[in-house]
Amino acid sequence: MRRLAKEVKVAPANFYNHYGSLHDLLLEIAVEYFQIFRRQIAHINRTCANRTDALKRIVFYCVDFGCTHPQLYRLMFGYIPDAYAYPRYRIVVGAAFEDLMELIYGKRVFTLTDDFGPNDMETLSRKVQAGYGMYAMLCGLSNLFVIKAPTGPLFDGDNPRESMAAFLGDILDAFIRGDLARALDAKPDEEESSPKD
Repeated sequence: MRRLAKEVKVAPANFYNHYGSLHDLLLEIAVEYFQIFRRQIAHINRTCANRTDALKRIVFYCVDFGCTHPQLYRLMFGYIPDAYAYPRYRIVVGAAFEDLMELIYGKRVFTLTDDFGPNDMETLSRKVQAGYGMYAMLCGLSNLFVIKAPTGPLFDGDNPRESMAAFLGDILDAFIRGDLARALDAKPDEEESSPKD
């Protein structure tokens, strides 16, 4: 409790004067780190030559963040029950998702003030289907590394971060090139050849 109170700059004795429960405190910590995440998305978006490079850097940032801060990653990405019912969390998570979709599509595709709610998958999926796929991949890759860190096969070698970046870059390149569609269309006895960059 002391460490958590220190994280949000509250004296342990005054904790319940500021937060109704431990659950609320944990969500406030998640909110603070989502705001950092949003600033990082904006910085990456401004400093990359193109959106593809920016997307790769953001995926690496998320996975690396999860590996170096697994507890914070778990707070941010759904390990707290009913987190979406907490208004500040819902707003900042929605804004971070909007930012990610803007990076992918090159324009603001939707906002939280649109006529549909963030749980309206049918309406949102028509607008940002590839974005949802990218987000799901980002979460899956992050979870893979967070759960397997540092014992996984991708951490072998002299520079585990470099190995992780290369692995993530190859996966994203395959997704961007559409390798899955070619693999699914290939006949089982055909040798698959994939274009290399």
